[in-house]
Amino acid sequence: MENLEQRWESLTLADDFLFGKIMSDPKLCAEMLRRIFPDLDIGEIKIIETQKTLKHALHIRGVRFDILTTAARNIFDIEAQNRKLKDWYKRPRAYQIVIGYDSLNKKSLKKSGSYEDLPNTYVIFICTFDLFGKGRHIYSFRNFCAEDKEIELNDGAYTIFLNTKGKLNDVSPGLKNFLNYVGNGKVVDNDSFVKILDEKVTEAKNNTKWRNEYMLLLTREDEKFAEGIQSANERVAADMLRESYPLKAITKISQLPEDEILNIAATLGLSV
Repeated sequence: MENLEQRWESLTLADDFLFGKIMSDPKLCAEMLRRIFPDLDIGEIKIIETQKTLKHALHIRGVRFDILTTAARNIFDIEAQNRKLKDWYKRPRAYQIVIGYDSLNKKSLKKSGSYEDLPNTYVIFICTFDLFGKGRHIYSFRNFCAEDKEIELNDGAYTIFLNTKGKLNDVSPGLKNFLNYVGNGKVVDNDSFVKILDEKVTEAKNNTKWRNEYMLLLTREDEKFAEGIQSANERVAADMLRESYPLKAITKISQLPEDEILNIAATLGLSV
């Protein structure tokens, strides 16, 4: 429990749990989007969904979004990412697919029957590391013709990677202040938005309901991890039993006690 308490106290806005809680405030979320997209008319945000899972068909894997919100004819998925995942390059595509599938199922789109009514989708990853190693604060992707970069597909699908470790002067001071705060907790005195975020993080640490929710979440994740290890060890033991390894070797490699190995053997109809 002490370790969980320490993890809670050390949380920053870069953590997806805290990020989702604080950015569920429509005004804060809207200001963040305005800093990321200064040329877009963000307008008023009314509905924000956090840790939402979309899955509309048995053959489509569910995707959980940190922040999912709509402004005008734009859908924004914002993800706080503090560790590099092996599948990072395919993850945005999966998010775009699921958001698109959800949009196609909307009654309004079914009624119009026009793909033109599909909303623009922006999948945004706020990373505490430089994914591409070029020192940029922002890496934006959209579809162009490979043979002629002046031809853009204009399909309304955009992927943006923000980097809190950026070094170039490639974004506005406001966005740079925001990214610096997410990355290292740096508060700029003349930036009221960043100061409010810092106050919200402090308030969150004193929110007993959120604290308990976080503790429960971590406990469940630890239990799933332990179950995964146990299951893997049992598979190792079963494979070794099938190969007629001696009990001592199976115990050492699978890290299971002898009685569990004997039970596995009995279930498989094998003798040790």
